[in-house]
Amino acid sequence: MRCIPLWFPCSLAVVVAIFGTALLPQIRLFAFAPLLAVLYNQKTLIYSLWIASLCGVLIDLLSSDMHFGLYALNYCLTTLLIYKQKHHFFDDKPLALSLFTALISFTSTLIQFFLIAISDQGIPITWKLALTDLIGMPLIDAIYAYLWFTCPMQLYIYIQKGNLLRLWHRLRLYWNHGEQQ
Repeated sequence: MRCIPLWFPCSLAVVVAIFGTALLPQIRLFAFAPLLAVLYNQKTLIYSLWIASLCGVLIDLLSSDMHFGLYALNYCLTTLLIYKQKHHFFDDKPLALSLFTALISFTSTLIQFFLIAISDQGIPITWKLALTDLIGMPLIDAIYAYLWFTCPMQLYIYIQKGNLLRLWHRLRLYWNHGEQQ
């Protein structure tokens, strides 16, 4: 999916970051995890760190549950830890983005727990919280990455190759042929 311009997954992530809590208030998606996965496969570490910090600042501006800057720090630390793992996930496989997103989400959640603990915003960490946030939410983020990122990016590639136009012409010929009979 290296042929996908970065603005496309970025716009998908920003839509979820802005409207995700309004549409799905019970589920806290890591809106930028799939974008980070795409970013790691396309760009250098320095570029990825810049974009990750900007994504974190956007989340910091949109939320009020943590001290300002902790999300940006979290995304940068996640990028530093996970960036080298990109070679384990093949860029051209649709499932790879979902698995890489789950890994990014898991790592970010661990870092988030650590940052919350050292920032005097202590939350009681229970087994239920650990199971839902470390196992359940990365799986939901992986499903989100597949449905909201992989499928539209595959459609984008399909359109770019001109296959959609060929399909439209075939359907039009089929309809015209059916009307003539």
